[in-house]
Amino acid sequence: MRRQATRRGRGWPGRLALSCLLLPWAAQALPPPERLEWHGRNYELIGDPLAQRYAGRDRPRFMPAPLRAAADDERGYSGRWRLEDDRLYLVDIDTWLCLDAAVYVGECHRATLPELFGVAPGKPVFADWYSGELVLPGAAPVPVAAEQERTIRITLKAGRVTHIETVGQARPSAGDH
Repeated sequence: MRRQATRRGRGWPGRLALSCLLLPWAAQALPPPERLEWHGRNYELIGDPLAQRYAGRDRPRFMPAPLRAAADDERGYSGRWRLEDDRLYLVDIDTWLCLDAAVYVGECHRATLPELFGVAPGKPVFADWYSGELVLPGAAPVPVAAEQERTIRITLKAGRVTHIETVGQARPSAGDH
């Protein structure tokens, strides 16, 4: 019995070290969702409003971490947006830019809104390039007994709100899992 305890004891530090090495990598595996601030609350945002900014032109090579290229299904950045006075603003962006053919982390830096858009530090960017629909899943309050989840859909044209609607979706029942 004592011998078995010793084996577990030897394996534990190795497993701990391995998990400490893999945890940061696993945390970066999926980029955080886009976020939208609206009426003093934060919502997860389905959509990619920044993609329209670069439609038909060169887009910076956004990286979720230094020297880690975004996969085909990733944006390479996480944006924080705000709806204020029926206008959409990009408030912050979390991304890295690296020199072409960079090999060292020192050749990379966190991108800023002033660098990308030429705005003053601390100022948001009016998203006048964006026309489309923002989807906020599960954003609308729902009574506990309701059989539908509510999603808010916000339609914008040139960065300005044109329509807001709340849409109900059937909740999955316990047998659907």
